[in-house]
Amino acid sequence: MEQANKPAILENWNDIRELVMMSIGTDKGSWWADPNFGSELHLLREAGKVDGKTAGTFKRMLQECLAWIVADGLAKRINCFVERTGKNELSYTVETIKPDGSNFFIKDVWNGV
Repeated sequence: MEQANKPAILENWNDIRELVMMSIGTDKGSWWADPNFGSELHLLREAGKVDGKTAGTFKRMLQECLAWIVADGLAKRINCFVERTGKNELSYTVETIKPDGSNFFIKDVWNGV
């Protein structure tokens, strides 16, 4: 297993780990080269609250923003796990299974407000 929370380095954009992190961290519609790239997680932050449905919505948004990586054959599968861990906090893990069967995990915490 590779290191979980290595900082993203844009020069390594061809590294699948960096692509996953960029997809999650870029607001959908904000990248000039592709308006469909990125996540809609900023919409949850703009809503200003974390409730009983937020973890499920967050998971769906993660899956949607990462689907292109599987569709392009860069990963065999991507699994997302999300749980509410505080009043305005979600913990999430993204497991990426590469075509060769190896995997890596990205674990992080998202604060909703």
